[in-house]
Amino acid sequence: METATATEASRRVVIERNIPEPAVAGLVEFIDRYYVRSKTRLIQDLSYRKTASSTGFELFWILKALGPEQAAPFAVSLKISQAAIELDFPGLDPSDKSLQYGVERTVDEIKAAVLSYSQNIKTTSLYFVIGASEERSEAPDQRGMMRNVAKRIFTGNTTSLFLSFILLSFALFFIIGVYTVFVLISVQLVALIFSDKIVYRIGSVRPDAERPLVTIVSVRSNAETLKSISQHGKKILSQIREEIARSATAAYSATANEELKSTVIGSLLRHGIIASGKEITVKTRDVYRIVHEVSEKFGRPTPKVTIANSIVSNASATGISSSRSTVMITAGSLEELNDDELEAVIGHELGHVAGHDPVILFAATSFEFLGRFYLWFPLLLYLGFFYFLLAFGGIYLIGKFLETRADTESAVVFGNPEALASALTKIGFRQLYREKYNPGTKLFDWFQFDPHPPIYFRIARLSKYSGKQEPVRHTLLVSIRDIIVGFFSALFQV
Repeated sequence: METATATEASRRVVIERNIPEPAVAGLVEFIDRYYVRSKTRLIQDLSYRKTASSTGFELFWILKALGPEQAAPFAVSLKISQAAIELDFPGLDPSDKSLQYGVERTVDEIKAAVLSYSQNIKTTSLYFVIGASEERSEAPDQRGMMRNVAKRIFTGNTTSLFLSFILLSFALFFIIGVYTVFVLISVQLVALIFSDKIVYRIGSVRPDAERPLVTIVSVRSNAETLKSISQHGKKILSQIREEIARSATAAYSATANEELKSTVIGSLLRHGIIASGKEITVKTRDVYRIVHEVSEKFGRPTPKVTIANSIVSNASATGISSSRSTVMITAGSLEELNDDELEAVIGHELGHVAGHDPVILFAATSFEFLGRFYLWFPLLLYLGFFYFLLAFGGIYLIGKFLETRADTESAVVFGNPEALASALTKIGFRQLYREKYNPGTKLFDWFQFDPHPPIYFRIARLSKYSGKQEPVRHTLLVSIRDIIVGFFSALFQV
């Protein structure tokens, strides 16, 4: 999704480009059902018409006055075609600032609707991640219990991980007593030392210098497809993926995508699933090259790379040093982010490794754990549940410092903070929208058990580095200062 804003010349906004043909009609129906119908009291003169393109549509309506923030109605034109999704405000005087709030909110709401539609399509689509470097074809249900446990530990929700760790520590305390602390810290230390190898094995595709390409095949599913899968079980997906992988690795290049589509159609058909070429999207990314170039800019060795077969847009990095690190990227990120955005996100993750953030967090959690049992145990008995709120709140605060420093490292090294801001907008647009139009949530988001600061804060902060040439010294101290200032700014705005 593009972050282009309305220009003074036309007030036209391009929301997104290159829309798959099957998505056009579905998107029109989705916006009509979940956006237009929810605003029936504010919309008048609604009309639909086909554009010059046989698959294009235009929606036109008048948005009534919203109140003091928007005192007058204005016209809205939404064009949806394979070329692009365009939002225009015909007849609007570019110099009229009285309608700026209404225009910006309409743009944000349409962006949110498009994003919601894309997420719905993702959750009902079949995804196959194929790489020439994989030793064998793998499917999630064939990886074994321990591998799934490792995936939950290293990629899951940190709050649930902390809670599980608390319960485990108390259970062990009743069994082995004072040795509990040393046992659990030793287990954490071993996991940290070998975290790069563990995370590397979690992914289903592992690109390298010799075989750097990764292909993501997505198939828009329908009721018949889902019924067929439910009848045959998930093993059918493993079989289909194996057939696609064998074909893809035989002649692997970005120009072979159309041929791969035919292979996918044939494989699906053999398993009783009917799909047309229009319902299949094939995207090939030179992932290892991107990670290698990012590492060179950081002056660090190239880490191991692994791809997780997940539709969620995310990335992570772990390891005790740059020479013993692994970057994990999800299929959702490879599909959704462009090269600049992906570089910025990987730069953020390598910033964690370069700053030894995994080691810092291990030290912080170990210190709290030791202190809980040996230094301030009476305080734990006195405060009870509130102790854990304070302790984990402090650990998450450290996490916010480190996340902000990683943002700074990426922005400074690449000199392109806009790319990271764009990626954050795509990944967290719902949260960003909520924070923008419900100011009270800004303060609430600071108190969440999440190592990441609020997205609105991260994007606003990145904008300060736009066009900045001089290096930033003491990035951690600068980040700590900015976190404190950002929190109190949100506090005083309530």
